Amino acid sequence: MSKAIDRERFVALLNERLPEVASQIDDASEGLLHLEMGVLGRATQAAIDSQHRETVKQHFRFVDEVLRDAASDVENAVYVSYLEHLRFEGRKAGPTKARSLLPPRLHQALIALEEHLTKLHGGSGDA
Repeated sequence: MSKAIDRERFVALLNERLPEVASQIDDASEGLLHLEMGVLGRATQAAIDSQHRETVKQHFRFVDEVLRDAASDVENAVYVSYLEHLRFEGRKAGPTKARSLLPPRLHQALIALEEHLTKLHGGSGDA
């Protein structure tokens, strides 16, 4: 069993696998896990909006791998600062069909998040 991915390891992996995304982490975000995860989320959303299918798949594979071995704080950041802010519907997201590109683990995480948000918001699960 591999060591859990904590914040430091997440950032190191991000720098290794997606350096163009990691370079967008500025001084105000550096050291703050949820803000760093949000940078990745915004980059993924930009790829969805621009219909860059391969980039979307690359980001999803990376997050899926992180989620597999995530420490509890990193797992929480994946749900709260990544998945919760992605828009899979709308005029820009259409042809990419980004939701269909989610690996199984990440797809299940999104379903669980949507169900949780639906319960919290009384049926208006806008995940």
